[in-house]
Amino acid sequence: MEKETLIVDGFVFSTYKEAQIAVKEKQNIEVIRTRTSFSDSNAVFELYTKLIERNMFKTMVGYSFLFELRHLLTTEFGYDETELPTVKLPGRMEYDKVSEINQGKKEAQIQELLLIKKRMTIVIVALAVMVLSMFVIAAVNPNVGYLNTEKKILNKYSAWEEDLKQREQAVKEKEEQFNTK
Repeated sequence: MEKETLIVDGFVFSTYKEAQIAVKEKQNIEVIRTRTSFSDSNAVFELYTKLIERNMFKTMVGYSFLFELRHLLTTEFGYDETELPTVKLPGRMEYDKVSEINQGKKEAQIQELLLIKKRMTIVIVALAVMVLSMFVIAAVNPNVGYLNTEKKILNKYSAWEEDLKQREQAVKEKEEQFNTK
């Protein structure tokens, strides 16, 4: 988001929505300036009190206009500070409420992701333990069939081969005895 879209009347706003509210307030202030005579103290006082009663402004742009009106009433028209209604700043802006709702959703998503992360960690650790135990069993147990199978087969065939050689030798000896007779 461009920084220029967040600057309104010299104030930098943190969100685009807040800046849009400030733009609307600035437009309303411009309309008020064109329709109000600022030379009449009663008109300025009435405008100031109505704006405060109706809680018209939500951003610093509006509050600075209220401060300007208050300053004009006290310096130019001689009003005492106690005669003027005070400006009540809200504890939370309307857009903060929306942000709070979104924050609650994000916190729920974070908790869900943390739970998934915890489960995945448990699964990964369990699988790692299983793989390590399989390697330990394979290394420690000499009777593991699949490790010694090749040796067993080679030993079996070599025993057969020796047996066949002995029989062949015995047959050749018998043939020679038979042929010499």
